[in-house]
Amino acid sequence: MRRLTRRLFETVLVALVSLVIIGPGAAYANTTDSASYGSGGYGNCSYGSCTITLTSGGTTNVNVVPDSAGKCTVQSDTASVLTDNPTGYSLTMTTSTTNNSMVSSSGSISSSSGTPASPTVLAMNTWGYRVDGLASFGSGPTTTLNSGSVPSTTFAKVPPSNLAGTQVASSSSAANPAVNTTVWYGVCANSAVPAGSYTVTVTYTAVTN
Repeated sequence: MRRLTRRLFETVLVALVSLVIIGPGAAYANTTDSASYGSGGYGNCSYGSCTITLTSGGTTNVNVVPDSAGKCTVQSDTASVLTDNPTGYSLTMTTSTTNNSMVSSSGSISSSSGTPASPTVLAMNTWGYRVDGLASFGSGPTTTLNSGSVPSTTFAKVPPSNLAGTQVASSSSAANPAVNTTVWYGVCANSAVPAGSYTVTVTYTAVTN
């Protein structure tokens, strides 16, 4: 019964994390996702409203202009959870399929080998996420980076859809006003990666406790 209740009061948000590798002589391009991914509300509980709403803070671009040594880009997304549930919520994420690489018609970029318990500095031709102050990521602060040197901050892989979601936020009390969680996405690539658009879809799930 507890499991059924948790599944009832949940909402799912799907975000596109996209990357454009700019080849030699090519014009810089932006690939964007939707500024708003969705929301949901599913009834009431005995102590007040148990609805839960999940929204995105905006567009995520992680475009890279690589060279032979490699460059990295770091950009952020914001997941916002609103609920009056008195025991709070949990926010998790996975990729939308069992493949957690960024893919294009010409190749792929592997996920980071790091985990929240043991995050790592991004290796070349990998991507990952981090949340400042969560698990073993460290406090940061993480900052935006555009085709720069490998950042010293550490990242982890987003698990594929066939594994348990990784928790990026939680609360033991109501989240009203909404609580924002900044999720940073980083990508490093060198000129060995074919130019093109690489994408991976990340699914956030917010569930009332």
